[in-house]
Amino acid sequence: MIIDTSTSFVRSVKAWLVGGALVAGLAVPVATMAGQGSVSIDTKLSQSKLVQSGDNIVYLNVTIRPSPQHERISERRATDLLLLLDRSGSMSEARKMPYAKAAIREVLGRLDGNDRFALVTFSDQAVVASHWLNVDAANRYHLDRLVEGVSASGGTNMGEGLQAVLRLLQYGDSERVRKVLLLSDGQANQGITHPDLLANMATQATRYGAVMSTIGMGLGFNERLLAKLADYGMGHYSYLEDLSGLAAILNRDLQDSRRLYASRSTLEIRLGEGVQLVDAGGYPLSRGGSTVTITTGQLLSNTAKHFVITLRVPNVRTGSLTLGDLRLNYRVDGETLQAVPDRQLTLSVVAPERRDEARQSIDREVYRQSWLENNLGRAKKQLGRWLREGKREQAEQVIGNYKRELKEAERDSAIELASPAVNEALQQMESQVDEAFSGSLQEQHIKQNRAAKSLQYEAIKQQRK
Repeated sequence: MIIDTSTSFVRSVKAWLVGGALVAGLAVPVATMAGQGSVSIDTKLSQSKLVQSGDNIVYLNVTIRPSPQHERISERRATDLLLLLDRSGSMSEARKMPYAKAAIREVLGRLDGNDRFALVTFSDQAVVASHWLNVDAANRYHLDRLVEGVSASGGTNMGEGLQAVLRLLQYGDSERVRKVLLLSDGQANQGITHPDLLANMATQATRYGAVMSTIGMGLGFNERLLAKLADYGMGHYSYLEDLSGLAAILNRDLQDSRRLYASRSTLEIRLGEGVQLVDAGGYPLSRGGSTVTITTGQLLSNTAKHFVITLRVPNVRTGSLTLGDLRLNYRVDGETLQAVPDRQLTLSVVAPERRDEARQSIDREVYRQSWLENNLGRAKKQLGRWLREGKREQAEQVIGNYKRELKEAERDSAIELASPAVNEALQQMESQVDEAFSGSLQEQHIKQNRAAKSLQYEAIKQQRK
């Protein structure tokens, strides 16, 4: 079922669930009727039958696809671009600040008089260097000078910077596309530092219609924090050790804002009895009773979003089983719309003597993609975590577990999963472990940090298409 954007909407509700937080007293329009094109949800199960008391993991491929008809509408809208720039002392190293300034000036050059720009910088404290200004001929030189005048010193009070961003976002126009870009090279070490509290600020930014993306610079930043901020801010996470590519990353984010259809989206799943949701492409999860809310982020016009949901299913009794009901909530021009898939999520649990029948029900493409993309991505994320903590035994165990589970999956499904590409990826992961624990302790620390960032970034790209 697809929601019609021309339908009359309810103009006020008492509470609204976004990104796992219940926000009371907000006026939020909600679409409740089906109609012609906006966003569709396609779902495919890895299999339609499970063997009783056997492996009880099922994969669900989810594809969220905005209608192409909305692309030109998004491109015509003006952009509000807010740069949140780290100016802590470490930004003076390795020419980070000059690269950042040059990239910001290049992005400014791509904005026009209909677009607005604001700049917030932070070190020990946050400074609003510029409130919202139209990027016209009169203001462009002034903004260039403001950017050039930023100097690096002090600590990293990222929380105060995010608070300043939220204050600026209170004043805006829902007709504009609103984008926040956070550039940082360090750890949040002053003020509010807890990742969950910082992530909550990113979620608050989405309530003002903004999308927050993050870019980690160099090797000193906390990749797990910046990835989390991007997830809760409905944007995406990037990192660069070689900062010569920074302008290209910023320009890509600007182009994404030109194609923005929905500033945020969340997928709600009301799980069937006994069904457990294990993972959803690494997206943030919020659980409330039998309902799980997945923060699926911004939706770009004419661009599909694809990921895999991993479910653990009760299979001790034979018979039909309902896995759950899906509903996508997404926000377009200040209105909350909904879409649901056109098929129910059900499967059958069959007796062990019908094992061949269960194998024949497997969707080979979905099953292979789940193992060779999603599950491999999860393994890379776990490997990165152990390398960052300098724990070789646990890192090697991650690779060993994936190899063993892959063979078990091949045996149970009678589907060949191993391939040259997978073998190459596993060999590369083993080489990363060997390299991360070679050389002096100082060299090991640098290599482990580099590998952790690379693996985190690769994992996100592998799990989400």
